[in-house]
Formats: sequence, structure tokens, C-alpha cells
Amino acid sequence: PDKGENGEPYQRRKGAGASLPDGPPAFPAARDCAPTAGSSSWRRIMLMILAITIHNIPEGLAVGVGFGAIGKSTSATFQSARNLAIGIGIQNFPEGLAVSLPLRGAGFSTWKAFWYGQLSGMVEPLAGVFGAFAVVVAEPLLPYALGFAAGAMVYVVMDDIIPEAQTSGNGKLASWTSILGFVVMMSLDVGLG
Repeated sequence: PDKGENGEPYQRRKGAGASLPDGPPAFPAARDCAPTAGSSSWRRIMLMILAITIHNIPEGLAVGVGFGAIGKSTSATFQSARNLAIGIGIQNFPEGLAVSLPLRGAGFSTWKAFWYGQLSGMVEPLAGVFGAFAVVVAEPLLPYALGFAAGAMVYVVMDDIIPEAQTSGNGKLASWTSILGFVVMMSLDVGLG
């Protein structure tokens, strides 16, 4: 096909007396469209987004439980709840990137990919409010909710992220960064109380 000044394809005009085309001219596909719904890569991207969004729920619960439990025991202080929120906030940055980067690579604009990454984390504040309410109503569930939230985070890393990294040849990097992340979080826990 012929190319215009900007390199985009265009249809050649027919000579005088030729009939007009039946439909509108063919335009190139928009650069901001997603892959087709049936494609394997699109399905994998959607599963990743869904997994990260669902995994944000226990994180929000953990923060809500931490703040809702303030004053209920000697270890449930504002400082410990704040430190938990900081730790979860730090690890939310790579989670947002894990949503945004595949969408950007699939053809979404930078801003759209960024906002979808932000939206995947919006379940956390909602779950946080629910977690704080649950602690006020059901104080005996506190140790189980915190254990569930911590176990869910460890499970997602061990069951999803490291095996996925193994298939793409980054298994050692994923394992070492998981260990590094664990050491950083334990240092924050011990150092900040």
C-alpha cells in the first residue's frame, strides 16, 4: 500500500468517473487499543491483573485490622499499625508496575496503563475499612486475620511470582529479591518496633 507523508497507509484516489467506495476508507488500527479478547497474551494479562487485585484485599484487611486494633493489646499501637501500612505501601509500587507495564506493552497509553494500575489497588482502602470495622466488632479474629494477610502475601510470591519467573529464566533473581524484601520488612519490623 502507498504511504502518506507521515508513513500511515492511505487509499489511492480513483480517477475521474470512477465510482465511490461503498464504505469509509480503511484507517490504521488505533494505537491505544487492547489485544483481542481471545488472545493468549491478553488472557494472561487479565489473569495477572485479577490476581494482583484480589491479593490486595488481604493487604487492605491487614492495615485495617492493624489500625482497628490500636489499644486492644500492648503490641497493637499506632506505631505498629503505621509501620505495617508503610511496609505494605512500599511493596505496592512494584504491584502497580506489574499491572501497568503489561498493559502498556499491550498498546494502552501510558496514562491509561498508569490509572489501571492505580485502580487495581483501590480495593485496599475498602478492605481496610472493613478490616478496622471487623476488629472493633470481632476482636478475637485479630490474630487470624493478620496471619491470613501475611500468609496470603507469602503464598502469592511463592506460588505465582517465583514459578512465573522460573519459566522466563529469572528464577534466581525472583528468589533473591524475595529474600531481600523479606529481610527489609523484618528490619523495618524490628527497627521501627
